[in-house]
Amino acid sequence: MRIVGLNSGLDSLMKPISGGSVACVCDGKIEFAMAEDRASRKKYDGGYAHSLRMMYDYLEIGVKDVDFFVISFYGHPLIPRKDILAHHLKDLGLEKIPEKLVVIPSHHLSHAYAAYFLSPFEESLIMIADNEGSLLFSKDAEQKGTHSNYCERNSYYWARGNEIVLIGRDFETPGNAGFGKVYNKFTRYIGFGNYHNAGKTMGLSSYGRFPESWRSVDLWAMDAEGSLQSTLRDTWSTVPDMENFLKNNKMEFSLSQAPDRYLEQAGKDLAQYVQGQLNKWSLRKVGHLLEKTGVKNVCIAGGVGLNGVMNTYIEQKTGQSVFVPPFPSDQGQALGNAIWGSHYLEGVAHRPQLPKRGSSDYVYLGTDYTNEEILSCCEALTGLGIRFSLEKDICETAARLLSENKVLGWFQGRSEYGARALGNRSMLASPHSAQLRDRVNTLKRRELFRPLAPSVLSDRAKEYFNTEESLLDPLMLGVVQAKENRRKKIEGVVHVDNSSRVQCVSSFQNPKYHRLLTAFYELTGIPLVINTSFNKAGEPIVETPEDAVRAAASMNLDALVCNDVLIRFSDKVEANTKGINKQKQYQ
Repeated sequence: MRIVGLNSGLDSLMKPISGGSVACVCDGKIEFAMAEDRASRKKYDGGYAHSLRMMYDYLEIGVKDVDFFVISFYGHPLIPRKDILAHHLKDLGLEKIPEKLVVIPSHHLSHAYAAYFLSPFEESLIMIADNEGSLLFSKDAEQKGTHSNYCERNSYYWARGNEIVLIGRDFETPGNAGFGKVYNKFTRYIGFGNYHNAGKTMGLSSYGRFPESWRSVDLWAMDAEGSLQSTLRDTWSTVPDMENFLKNNKMEFSLSQAPDRYLEQAGKDLAQYVQGQLNKWSLRKVGHLLEKTGVKNVCIAGGVGLNGVMNTYIEQKTGQSVFVPPFPSDQGQALGNAIWGSHYLEGVAHRPQLPKRGSSDYVYLGTDYTNEEILSCCEALTGLGIRFSLEKDICETAARLLSENKVLGWFQGRSEYGARALGNRSMLASPHSAQLRDRVNTLKRRELFRPLAPSVLSDRAKEYFNTEESLLDPLMLGVVQAKENRRKKIEGVVHVDNSSRVQCVSSFQNPKYHRLLTAFYELTGIPLVINTSFNKAGEPIVETPEDAVRAAASMNLDALVCNDVLIRFSDKVEANTKGINKQKQYQ
């Protein structure tokens, strides 16, 4: 049975929203998954129009080959309106076979399925935390925003075997602000714009040194039953909400309205404060539920799951294993939907006597290309002034270039599903200097205060980082301290607080990337490289060879490696790209 998961790109007012994706599960095996922006080339794009066509092409299937489409919604009642469903039936070509379209019971349940059924656990507590999910009641859904409705904001589940059950929610009443909403209000207030930039706030938090008086001020409170309430009220207007909270709690500081006000000390202090509060109260809640349920493992999803500092804090303080899927935000909804469909529609759900049906292959789920296809692409793009060659040992060649302080684009195999580049659509550099780190950030048009992550050989990680084996490390979703005697040697991947968001790479997880790291280690004695996503700021991560060539050219990278093809650029590549029309295969 083939199940396709989709994440709708429309809210209850039929207005576009971000975070679209598509995924396919066939007979319990994940065949494909992709965020919409990878295909449409529009950052954070919503819906599924382009990614669905790319999936059909890649798998060589069509509507007739799909048994069910399972769709999720954001900001809709748990049972969507008939006109919303009719729109999607028409959009998918299912008007004559409406029984093929199935709605997952809730937004947060989709996140829960993606988290638990990809984890190695047979039993787990699950925390879902984001801005909002589904509206819990349909009354006034079209007239009022999510802040004025009863919503999923923080949800908690207990999973065992093939079953997941809801055990509680926090912040569901109107005006209550959960972990995601509060963190994003701080993100906007200190000058980073919308919630997509919450990761910048996490990085900036390490520079803060807020007053001691702030430590007694809490953003959330817990009652005797363990339920959380927010002390910052949500009226959908960030500045008044923030100013009321800060004034009422006598949190005095000086923050201008300049676009880069986040670089002022007050901006750094606010970032550190909200990160500390998220750590404190997520731990308090998870700890309460672990004690109450007696469960031994934790899964986390929803956009807050991208906060690696919080994830590691919970793991270290509880002593429990923590798993976060590489796509915890809404772009992971499609796979959660497809997994839910494969359980319910194939009769696996609620059958605890059966072994848990999970999946270990859940990272590299996008498209891949042959050397011949890449060479053909290069031939078509010779107007960019590129030189290219098929290398006998591309890992040795790339390792040598990295050892010479070159910045490379690294394009291999199937693309990653998720926000983290995990060695198939990456930009790489040597980790030995802060100057090289700054050059990478500059090429990407990123703020220089932002840290860059290391990819490290898994069997060498403990030589450089204070880390125990963690499920967070292979997915770059946790943060550990760099060892004091190694920091100077790898200062390009050590943040101001001496932390690093590591990716431990094994030959099992990614054989070719492991070979590259091994070759670099043999040349330099350093078993790790800088790894950041292969994209310029404001653009999605590259998906196709053409995307990779154009992105590398526009950023003036020193070289690009696509499979076994080495591509070099002339000095005037960026100027040349302006006069060439981009082919839009999936637009």
